[in-house]
Amino acid sequence: MGRQFTKHFTTFPTYEGEKINLRQLRLSDGKDLLTYYNNPMVYRYLDWYGPQDMEMAERVLKHWIEGYEKGYILRFAITEKETDQIIGTIFLTDVTETKGEIGYELSQSYWHQGIMTEALKEVIRIGFEEMGLVRLQAIVCEDNKASQKLLEKVGFIKEGLLRSYECHMVTGECKDMVMNSLINAGK
Repeated sequence: MGRQFTKHFTTFPTYEGEKINLRQLRLSDGKDLLTYYNNPMVYRYLDWYGPQDMEMAERVLKHWIEGYEKGYILRFAITEKETDQIIGTIFLTDVTETKGEIGYELSQSYWHQGIMTEALKEVIRIGFEEMGLVRLQAIVCEDNKASQKLLEKVGFIKEGLLRSYECHMVTGECKDMVMNSLINAGK
């Protein structure tokens, strides 16, 4: 799997959008990451609680940054256009020659403003046009209706239910997840 992303990009891909920018994460993003993850509404459908302190935030960021170089995750910082402050992340992982999995989270202060729609559309474009993937998939907690609606809005189709598929890293609680996919019509 190593070098999965660097074989497609000579530098980390970036995007300057209408509402947001996408860029590579930095260790200096730790404070902002910690701030927005300090809200249970942000992590309630995830398999972890997010970083609990600055030391953990920096470890997580280092892991995600190294993930690009080692080829296991392409994780973008979603930032405010004006301030470059991180307000969420979006990523591709488990990438093969033909498919990848997409995931994301966003500070609650920025929900329902079209930000994640814009970020998703750009990462879909990167996956299909720049990486030549055939399939993108997103696995979402069955209870996360807003995320399911968002994925449908950008063209994903619900494929089925994965029973007790994802278990929380801290509590051990296992949740049913929904498999969604988007197929590259140009392939």
